[in-house]
Amino acid sequence: MERVITISPKLLIYKIILFSASYILAGCVTASAILFAATNANNNSSDTSKPENSNVKAEKVQLRSSYSNLSVAEVQSIQHITIRKKKEWGFYGQSTIKHDYVLKEINDNKVVIDHATGLMWHQSGSTFGMNWEKAKHWVKLLNKRGYAGYYDWRLPTVEEAASLLESSKNHSNDRFIDPVFDKTQGWIWTGDSYQHLDAAWRIDFFAGLVDWDIYYYFFYHVRPVRTMK
Repeated sequence: MERVITISPKLLIYKIILFSASYILAGCVTASAILFAATNANNNSSDTSKPENSNVKAEKVQLRSSYSNLSVAEVQSIQHITIRKKKEWGFYGQSTIKHDYVLKEINDNKVVIDHATGLMWHQSGSTFGMNWEKAKHWVKLLNKRGYAGYYDWRLPTVEEAASLLESSKNHSNDRFIDPVFDKTQGWIWTGDSYQHLDAAWRIDFFAGLVDWDIYYYFFYHVRPVRTMK
């Protein structure tokens, strides 16, 4: 005799309800897990990805523009310089400033504008060496002419002149200075005097050197500068 298994309607309803509830619960758990994963991914993405603005310019650096009577220790402590080697008369080093040079011609006169320091440089300068007093006179004559339409050219301070020093020699001009400048001026005077002797500070672009020398030595050129208004 074949046995017939019967299920009461009430038990069937209970099983249907239990199965439906389990299915719904599993779906909720899965949806929650997906939502959590997506939220976590978004959070991680926002933590690690920072917007970059390539148009942001480097902060402008202001250098001393008035002349001083300086000791070796004071020159060795100037800002925006990395010293490779200290010497009893100065140092070998380079500028840490990220320059923004622009070569420009005004009234047939070449100038180099540095937007990082707010300075305008004579692109070349004197084509011959001279002593310190004649260097100052050379700048006076330049201002009488109104080079590039300006009348406020001057000798640079040691900070301004040292800011031109590059970390290595440029192959095209064999100098520790950007090739945007004329390479004739391998040594230049600054307007700062040395504290203990009749001497002034100078920059040597052949060696990447800042040191002092006697006023009447006539080996050094002039590279005038002016502060842009």
